[in-house]
Amino acid sequence: MKSKIKLFKLESDENIAISVLPAKVKAGGYGSFESPALDFPEDTIDLLKLLIKDKETTFFAKVTGDSLIGIGVYNEDILIVQKGLFPRENDIVVVFYQGEFYVKRYKPKYKENSLRLEKIKLKSENPNYSDMDISEDTDFELWGVSTWNLHKLRK
Repeated sequence: MKSKIKLFKLESDENIAISVLPAKVKAGGYGSFESPALDFPEDTIDLLKLLIKDKETTFFAKVTGDSLIGIGVYNEDILIVQKGLFPRENDIVVVFYQGEFYVKRYKPKYKENSLRLEKIKLKSENPNYSDMDISEDTDFELWGVSTWNLHKLRK
């Protein structure tokens, strides 16, 4: 099964203010214990402003499949996808390919000594899946660039 996605659009303009822990959360190394007073965070962030730059061009996409597990994009993750962004090498992109939506890593190849695009490889990050090679003759549309991955840690 290839990795397909389902697209959803944000319907609400309501702000989502969430408390932010004022201490840094370390993912490695050792340090002293933070103050117990930090149990009462005072700062907040607006989750929608953090995740969405333009509501009109931003969509949520639910991943189906496991072709990107090598980079931490799993089945049922929610991607935030923005249309209109020019993809950079190694971006995670959503494409419309042969009548279906897919999510892959973007690997452009340019003509030698030129900025002219020769072909695009849409790379899977799971050895069980083939990459997609895109040429001028391919039924293909670059639909958007994924800017965030919402991955559930606790099932």
